[in-house]
Amino acid sequence: MAKELSFTRAAEVLHITPSAVSHQMKLLEGQMGVTLFIRQSKGVSLSLAGQSLFRHALSGIRNIQHGIMQSQFASQNEKLVIAVIPSLCQLWLIPRLKDFSDKFPHIELEITAVDQLVDFTTGQFDGHIHFGAGDYRVNQALYLSSEKVYPVCHPDLAANNDHSALDNLLKSNKLLSYKAGIEDEPGGVTWLDWFKHFAIEKPNHLSQMSFSHVSMATLAAKLKQGIALGWHKMVQDDIAQGQLIRLTENEITTSYNYYLVAPHRSWQKATFSTFSTWLLQQMTDEKD
Repeated sequence: MAKELSFTRAAEVLHITPSAVSHQMKLLEGQMGVTLFIRQSKGVSLSLAGQSLFRHALSGIRNIQHGIMQSQFASQNEKLVIAVIPSLCQLWLIPRLKDFSDKFPHIELEITAVDQLVDFTTGQFDGHIHFGAGDYRVNQALYLSSEKVYPVCHPDLAANNDHSALDNLLKSNKLLSYKAGIEDEPGGVTWLDWFKHFAIEKPNHLSQMSFSHVSMATLAAKLKQGIALGWHKMVQDDIAQGQLIRLTENEITTSYNYYLVAPHRSWQKATFSTFSTWLLQQMTDEKD
């Protein structure tokens, strides 16, 4: 009912009559002694008490569903549930997971792509590989690595140009931009930041295409659709494989860094300690 905000639609979902739904909601309000719904001529809305109950009930349902799924696929292996910012997950972490599995076959990983820092109070996640300022309040954060940004494109796009003539490439190609979210926008680098930092005159007829994730802008660059600001951790494999090229030795270091964030209970687990040590080793072993 709280999801549909309509007795009629809720009744259709539950395959009962609208009057039965209304009656049950009145019984619930009577048992709790609070008003959960604000009844109006054109439907209903949640009161403050209703909104609070809905949030907690939804969290509880998700926990139950998560528990059922874990029970159905339970194994003898120890399990860690790790959230990772999506682009780093796709372009950096996943290609390296086989190494972890080969070294630690007794540890089962469940990886979830999540932008904003997860809520550890639900108990669903053991840790989050996150991009931020390092201030995570009640949670403990392990510094993993800094990040640097520089222009990249498909080799064919620069085949007929001197790689040092970046200005010409910027004027003649579409700029592929990562449109940062609220949480990581202060720590990222935009094309305007790049122009300003290196005193480059912005092209008069700037042609851009924006994406919600770094991985999307990177893929567009690999498909010869323009020039992207490559995040080193996420483009280094593509550069090594010849799918992208770095267009200049100039670079900007982001003000945010990568951290492994987790509640205190996770840091006390041997399996999590194993994962954090492996993760840090992977980050620090790579050449800049």
